[in-house]
Amino acid sequence: MKRGILGAILGLQVLAMAPASADALKEFRCGRTLVMPGASLQLVVDDQLHVLDQTSASAKFDPGPVPTGVAIKSIFCARSDIVPAPSDYKVVQAGYPLTIFARDASGRTRIAVLELNGGQLRLRSVGELGFTPEMVSRIQAFLDASLPQMGKTASAR
Repeated sequence: MKRGILGAILGLQVLAMAPASADALKEFRCGRTLVMPGASLQLVVDDQLHVLDQTSASAKFDPGPVPTGVAIKSIFCARSDIVPAPSDYKVVQAGYPLTIFARDASGRTRIAVLELNGGQLRLRSVGELGFTPEMVSRIQAFLDASLPQMGKTASAR
């Protein structure tokens, strides 16, 4: 991983200041991972990108415009909970993995990626902290509910 990406990820971890709780899911900031010819990946926070609002309000996810010659590799959000929102599958359906950053009650940051893998929708843990059994149960419920919309097989890891 390039040092600029690590710095951006660490910066995003700071954005996810609130720990997960039973309260309504909160989205602090989102952005896009951009690919530019001859350059390393860049994580760019976008104050206009609100994945929770957009996916719940519209039929399709639109990541917004990018300059000519620039491609979007993925979407990322700092949130209050690592478990995806009911409509987050729309980001993956649009062709973008969704990385979620969330702090738990002890202040540790969890990172997960919602993606398609071999035709299966899955949420995988990234980094040192895995999912608790309670999280796995909620993640599986999300994946099971997303199946009819995605038309794919679900998988939690």
